[in-house]
Amino acid sequence: MIPCSLAGLLNLQQFGPGTLDQNMQRRSIYFFIKRSQLIPMMMLFDWPEHLVSIGQRPVTTVAPQALMFMNSPQARKWATGFANRLPAENTAAAVNAAWQLAFSRLPSAEEHQAALQFLKTQEIQQAGKGGNPRLQALTDLCQTIFSMNEFVYSE
Repeated sequence: MIPCSLAGLLNLQQFGPGTLDQNMQRRSIYFFIKRSQLIPMMMLFDWPEHLVSIGQRPVTTVAPQALMFMNSPQARKWATGFANRLPAENTAAAVNAAWQLAFSRLPSAEEHQAALQFLKTQEIQQAGKGGNPRLQALTDLCQTIFSMNEFVYSE
């Protein structure tokens, strides 16, 4: 599942013109290809070569992919959308819902405990910075989920 879809931000409109805007919320098939203005995120995640036919796309795992999920404003926007879909009033239920939405399973006892501890720590760090500390902590958890191998690689 792509982060934009998980965040509830994916625009499902079909047809229409393509775009060069890497912030668009539609599926990547609607990107317009211009050789002098390639979309950096698509290149980072093995966008197929558009000038030649290929039998199989290469699959690479490189550090900049993880850095994109950690530092990209787009990833933060997706994480915020994902966090808004979770029940904010009950932390344990939010963790279960996050795993159910992202991985179609409940977290193991160890994962659940680690996530609860992470949320508690993040909420304490966010207190006094303004905004909603619980929502910020949930957003941090969601952004972390986007970087997990289980999310990035489907089996």
